Amino acid sequence: MLAQAGTPPRVVRVGIYTNAPKIYFDGQGQANGILVDVLRAIAAAEGWELRFVGCEWARCLAAASAGDIDLLPDVAWSEERSRILDFHQVPALFSWSQIYRRTDVPLNAMTDTTGKRIAVLSGSIQQNFFTEMAKNFGMKPQLVPVASVEDGFDLVERGGADAVVASKYAGTLYAPSRGIVETPIMFQPVRLFYASGKGRNAALLAAIDRRLDAWQRDPDSDYFGILEHWQTRSMLAQVPAYIWWGALLVIAMLAMAVATAAWLRKQVAHKTGALRESEQRLATILDSVDGLIYIKDTSYRYAYANRALEALVEGRIGDIIGKQDTDLFAPPVAAALHRNDVRAIAKRERVVAEETVPDRHGRQMTVLSTKIPLHRDDGSVYGLCGISIDISERRAAEESTRVAASVFRSAEGMFIAGPDRRIQRVNEAFCAMTGHEATDLAGAFVPWFALGSDGADARDIMWDAAENHGKWQGEIWTHRKNGDAYPARLTVTAVRDENASISHFVGTQGDITEQKLAQDEIAKLAYFDSLTGLPNRRLLLERLGHCVSLRERSGQMPALLFFDLDNFKDFNDLHGHQLGDQLLRQVGERIRTCTRAGDTVARLGGDEFVVLLDNVGRTEQEAGAHASAIGWKIIAAVAEPFIIGSTTHRTTCSLGAALQSDSGIDSDEMMKRADMAMYSAKKDGRNTMRFFDPGMASDVSHRLALEEEIRTSLGTSGFSMHYQPQVDVQGRITGAEALLRWNSPKRGAIGPSVFIPIAEASGLIVPLGRWALHTACAQLACWKSQPGLRDLTVSVNVSIRQFRERSFVQDVVDTVSDTGVSPSKLKLELTETVLIDDVDDTIEKMRQLKELGVNFSLDDFGTGYSSLSYLKRLPINQLKIDRSFVRDILTNPNDASIARSIVALSQALGLGIIAEGVETEEQRNFLAEIGCSFYQGYLFGRPMEAASFERSVRAQDD
Repeated sequence: MLAQAGTPPRVVRVGIYTNAPKIYFDGQGQANGILVDVLRAIAAAEGWELRFVGCEWARCLAAASAGDIDLLPDVAWSEERSRILDFHQVPALFSWSQIYRRTDVPLNAMTDTTGKRIAVLSGSIQQNFFTEMAKNFGMKPQLVPVASVEDGFDLVERGGADAVVASKYAGTLYAPSRGIVETPIMFQPVRLFYASGKGRNAALLAAIDRRLDAWQRDPDSDYFGILEHWQTRSMLAQVPAYIWWGALLVIAMLAMAVATAAWLRKQVAHKTGALRESEQRLATILDSVDGLIYIKDTSYRYAYANRALEALVEGRIGDIIGKQDTDLFAPPVAAALHRNDVRAIAKRERVVAEETVPDRHGRQMTVLSTKIPLHRDDGSVYGLCGISIDISERRAAEESTRVAASVFRSAEGMFIAGPDRRIQRVNEAFCAMTGHEATDLAGAFVPWFALGSDGADARDIMWDAAENHGKWQGEIWTHRKNGDAYPARLTVTAVRDENASISHFVGTQGDITEQKLAQDEIAKLAYFDSLTGLPNRRLLLERLGHCVSLRERSGQMPALLFFDLDNFKDFNDLHGHQLGDQLLRQVGERIRTCTRAGDTVARLGGDEFVVLLDNVGRTEQEAGAHASAIGWKIIAAVAEPFIIGSTTHRTTCSLGAALQSDSGIDSDEMMKRADMAMYSAKKDGRNTMRFFDPGMASDVSHRLALEEEIRTSLGTSGFSMHYQPQVDVQGRITGAEALLRWNSPKRGAIGPSVFIPIAEASGLIVPLGRWALHTACAQLACWKSQPGLRDLTVSVNVSIRQFRERSFVQDVVDTVSDTGVSPSKLKLELTETVLIDDVDDTIEKMRQLKELGVNFSLDDFGTGYSSLSYLKRLPINQLKIDRSFVRDILTNPNDASIARSIVALSQALGLGIIAEGVETEEQRNFLAEIGCSFYQGYLFGRPMEAASFERSVRAQDD
């Protein structure tokens, strides 16, 4: 619109930098160039007054953004620039970039660029585009940034660079006069605009759009006159280099190119050669585009295909032209492509659709295809033109966004914070966890947290790590809105934009209260005794190892007190495990009252306890006195009565102590020494305390040596069976007790009181018991065929460990079967301990053997805690009065009373009775008077070998 008379003209400040021939200052200091002339024509039509402001490219760009100039010509659109500048809609000029070289530099393709020094306008889109293109080709040129395009041509002329990147317009202007020639390498078709600061000059840009739109529709307009004035640039300005700007523009500009070419053929016939050159350059540009550009005829055969499509199908252009999709792709792919082609050609529709084609590696590639019908002048359709842009990465990004949104709705608490560390968004899980509403948290800082339950605010530590290292994670303690503290696991990750600046922080927070409780419970199970709550062996050994390792540094020695309850098993068997557990808990509580806060009271298992005394003294005398005081204090405390259920119970303990008298003693050695000292205390009468001394170690060594000798002697002639006669009231031998004897090859004869406990403790009693049973049964089988011996019975002792073996019943059955002995002649002697522990299992095993015919005798009766209810249930045949009652039966009224009671009990239950340890006629006579009719003891014969026993039996018939 022309300015009205009397109205001051609009002053428009225009930035001018050097980029001839599009814009520049000429030798007279006047603004000149294609885009300056176009803008002057628009200003004349609109009534503007132009004021030109000289500046370098970067300063011009900054001035336009800041509003210091109103218009900046010759600006290529980019997404980044669109954030700070406004652009009009109709392009002012079309151009492309090209490489120009010195004549002595071989540079004809992108593959020749590696190592070449190539000048390029600093900070320009050309620089970014060429860098990325070289990277895609795998080339490594050496870029030389310059302040202006003219500087780049000057640098090439002087030999400071091998080539320069410039627009076609600049190349035509600067190259010939410097002896520089163009190369076939063309790229980056661009649309050039006038740009203005964001939101500043919308009216100016709208006026420019009106004028350009009208002029570009009119071949006789001032616009084309200006282009014609710049001669060789006139045709280039109309070349539609739109490919990078979207599928629709590509198709529209292709159509424009065809129309323009037709017009040029009519209007400028003498420039046919130039038009052919322009078409060739257009093909070069189309071949440099990554998108698939193609034309198909009405038979759906390819009439044109660019290099990108050629690369996709891995064929030459000649191999593609004339073929259909069915010749290039699998049937399902070809069918899908054909459906959209039919819409464009047969239905004359403009089609925009996503399609899927395989890439050269066979992977599925998603493309956004735009297909439009091509019309003749009469309106008929002669084909379609299409462009397909790979959007696989965009689809993947959308999928990632969808997944991220799904994750944001997960059960984990999540928040997003800005670079200012203030929360922008939170999910429902975070609100549920913290008790805060989303509206309360928006704009607020992340809630306070510490790295420990009573630590200081640790948020700065977290932010610093996330900013400097990209990520921070750890366990924290924080509070809910109601003030409740809870532990959580927090991970914060920094998200950076394309400029490597932090745009967001993403935080993930999970409540780990349950996990912590579970960890505490696991730690408790791993390090503490479940019955007493005291540290267990594992924790004790860890603490002991720590104390031992500090011995040299601190100068203080630790002490170890090792003890167990005296006769606890008897109490447990009599009263049951439940009351036994109550006693152990009370013992643990008493021990803790006797120790210091830093000491460790541990339960190893059963009735074994250990006290670790840390730092008890620098000298052995001082440490020993301290340990002794605490040890006797524990013994006294344990001796006090315990209230267990409704009963009062008294017990004692035996305690062993060991000191780390020198640094060479490790944890294992201290445990061994304290254990040995405890057994010494038991051996010395119990309810006492003993310190370790080296003599104890020799006792243990002796015991271990015996154990090994027992193991070696098994299955050899080292062990033998002796038989002690059992007689009736007339003194006739009715049977014998088989007694095990050992003649060690190294030590000679060793009594049962020595080797039987060792065999019991080591487990060797099981194979030894099997051998004894088999030997006794074999002897019975031998007597079965001899007159005078066939009616004899043999009693065999069975240990508790042997009886508890799962295979015990089968072992007895197999032994009876293998030897052929009569089961009724075999009597198994069991102790009260065997009977009381797991009564149901005991009864079942005895019942099975009883059905076989085997008899049972209850040995050492009266010394334990046998219950009458048990006796009534057990399938026993005989009670055996223990030698401890027989020994003083004539002088001790209590022993006599007990013997009478046992005899009376046996008679009441219908059981046989036998007394062992009978050594005098007076003892036998007393036992006979009270009703005991079978005896065993030295009065009737010592244990003897089988041959001697046989002679004794036969002698009574002589």
